Amino acid sequence: MPEDLPDFEHDDDEQEIPASVAFMEMMRQAANRAQRPSLPQAAPIEPVREKPAPPPKPATDQQPSALSKAAVDTQIEVAEDSPAALLTRAERTRQLKYESALEAERIRRVKRRKARRRSNAASLLGGFIRSFMVVFAAAGLMATIFTWWTPNQFIATGVRSELSIAQATSQATLQPTGLPTPNWFRRIGIVSGHRGPEDDPGAVCPDGLTEAEINFAVAQNVVRNLRGLGYSVDLLDEFDPRLDDYQAAALVSIHANTCQEWGEVVSGFLIAAAAARVSSRVQDNQLVECVAQNYYRASGLERREGATVDMTDYHTFREINALTPAAIIELGFMLADRAMLTQQQELLANGITEGILCYLNPNQVAPVATPLPE
Repeated sequence: MPEDLPDFEHDDDEQEIPASVAFMEMMRQAANRAQRPSLPQAAPIEPVREKPAPPPKPATDQQPSALSKAAVDTQIEVAEDSPAALLTRAERTRQLKYESALEAERIRRVKRRKARRRSNAASLLGGFIRSFMVVFAAAGLMATIFTWWTPNQFIATGVRSELSIAQATSQATLQPTGLPTPNWFRRIGIVSGHRGPEDDPGAVCPDGLTEAEINFAVAQNVVRNLRGLGYSVDLLDEFDPRLDDYQAAALVSIHANTCQEWGEVVSGFLIAAAAARVSSRVQDNQLVECVAQNYYRASGLERREGATVDMTDYHTFREINALTPAAIIELGFMLADRAMLTQQQELLANGITEGILCYLNPNQVAPVATPLPE
């Protein structure tokens, strides 16, 4: 018999305790020990003596088995409802709650980090934009201050001269011709014959009238007209250093013919292109024809043939870029055409301007200038 099973004493007057009762008591004690594993094992419980029961019927072979199954079921139910099981479930619940709290805190930290990153990126972009705006405003302010307080002597004489020409654009008498919108990328060169530091007057009349002053007056008007239409125009001297490999959409050199007496009235204008240039011969001839036709319409002067070698072998033709179309024009004779050259300089400039525009825009019909009354 197991040790846990109490040793029942037998009296002579009482019958022996049934085996089923003893077995149930043994199972109950085993269940109590399973419920309190951490507690010291209690002393065996003395079974309560009961009154003698009537003698049991002889037990069959199946009774002990049925009693054992019922005892095991009872032990399982007791174990599930025991304080130890309840304690285990409470601890598991607390553990789950603790893990849920940790996960929620982790998610909050991740969200805070993402929010800080977005805030830092926005701050960086905003700082860059603010810096750009500050630099831009400072540059505009400094440019305005320098413009207001820069004395005239700090500007070169040539620049002041060209600025005065541009300022005179508002007073231009040339009427709009309905040509296409001017192209700032198209550069035009206008050479004022005999002008420059060499102080070359060119042809001179007995009363002191010089070719250089006529050329410069007409060239100024041509530059004013073209700039007023939006073109980039260079006013060049006779031996201007900029002529070396000069590149432009067109170049025209303006001169006037001699003041010499020939014994007869010699009037009219001459125009020519370079005789030795091959690469731009077609463009040179087109420029010559456009200027000749429009200059004739504006001035009424006849075009004379027989251009001199000084014109066809003009030194500027050899200096400029080989692909720059170029022409040289003699406005008229300073003796026979004197009135025209000195009193109608704007009209002559209009004819040259329209000739250049005719070449630059061949698909446009240039307006017909009103000739002078005879």
